[in-house]
Amino acid sequence: MNIQKKVLGTKRYFSFSLLIPLFLLITVGLITLYSTLIKSSGGFEDTEILSKQLLFIFVGLILFFLLSYFDISYLKHWQLSLIIYLGTVGLLVATLFFGPLIKGVKRWLVIGAFQLQPSELAKLVVIILTSAIFSFRKKYSEWFLLIASLLLLIPLVLLTYLQPSGSMMLLMLGIWFVLIFMGLNEPLRNGVIISIILCTVGAFLIPSITSNNFWFLLLIPAIVFSIFGFYVKRNWKVIILISLILGILLGTLSTITWEHILKDYQKVRIIAFINPEETSSDYVFNVTQSKIAIGSGKFWGKGFGNGTQSKRNFLPEFRTDFIFASYAEEFGLVGSLFLMLLYGSIIVYCFVTALDCKEDTLNSMICMGVGIKILFEVFINIGTNTGSIPATGIPLPLMSAGGTITIVTLMCLGLVHNISLKNSQKIRTKKADIIDIYED
Repeated sequence: MNIQKKVLGTKRYFSFSLLIPLFLLITVGLITLYSTLIKSSGGFEDTEILSKQLLFIFVGLILFFLLSYFDISYLKHWQLSLIIYLGTVGLLVATLFFGPLIKGVKRWLVIGAFQLQPSELAKLVVIILTSAIFSFRKKYSEWFLLIASLLLLIPLVLLTYLQPSGSMMLLMLGIWFVLIFMGLNEPLRNGVIISIILCTVGAFLIPSITSNNFWFLLLIPAIVFSIFGFYVKRNWKVIILISLILGILLGTLSTITWEHILKDYQKVRIIAFINPEETSSDYVFNVTQSKIAIGSGKFWGKGFGNGTQSKRNFLPEFRTDFIFASYAEEFGLVGSLFLMLLYGSIIVYCFVTALDCKEDTLNSMICMGVGIKILFEVFINIGTNTGSIPATGIPLPLMSAGGTITIVTLMCLGLVHNISLKNSQKIRTKKADIIDIYED
């Protein structure tokens, strides 16, 4: 019994359930990047991009292990959260004023040989701040906390949009929204509210994009959901009315945004997705070449270093936004499924850890937020590569070449690793205490 209690009380320093898929994913990413450097005529291109990626991974892993043993409870102190928030806002402002113009946008700050992308860091800050704010849910109303987190989110979103980076802005909003949705009580009520808002917004926005007034029929389910929510519970009445009014306001705002605020290239990407045959081939070329590369990989792939689309410069951005197509061409369906398994393992690990520590709102929401972030990034990038969603510039975490996303992703997973280790230790200590009581 004493030996068993000692074993249960032993502190764990690593969680191999996370480390194994993480290091396999890093290895696959480096192999894919290395493969893209092989010329079709033989030899190698400049390997500087691979050297930089190795450096970014090294720095990211250091931060991963440092954050694995950081006391996360400090994030509940508003002073630390405020410093993190103001620092991120400052970086986003500095990007607009001092960032170099690259391909018509200002998204990076050049620091020596390193290009920092503050909007990537802002996604992590959204997760941390939202989780920290909702850790006070027992002290304050959840609706007050929602508004507080929204007010802090708005500057980050606006500064990101002005770069311009519409896809990053929407991703940030999506992470915040799903995190809030999971953090609020009464899931049935939340489901009714989101259905009302989505149907109402869609009824205004989709006709603007497609010029088809048939979509105004979405107002019918919105009204049905509103009537259901209005009469199912008395305390829902005010919330349902607010949701319907909010949906109408957001729908009107989205229509104005489409007509007067969105850039032409952003409209073209959406229209190209909906009606590719009616869009100039210049705008669908990237996705078309990506589909060709993925399809040519077939079941087993062409083999390491044998990809032709990237080697002959048919596939654009084959080391960043379209690296999945480069990988799928060489490793085929089997390799793609293996890659999905690695991402799935990491995402499930985040969600399971969130459920295991659901009593601690801060830790649970951080794990949930990190899982949502990685899930969205993988879904959007692969969806873009396969033509399943409109083309966006969201890189594939730990696969695409890039310093900021690599480091930030490893920082995020370091926080999850930290929470998982502490939660495991609590469980093991509790079991040891039970054995101790049993012995007595």
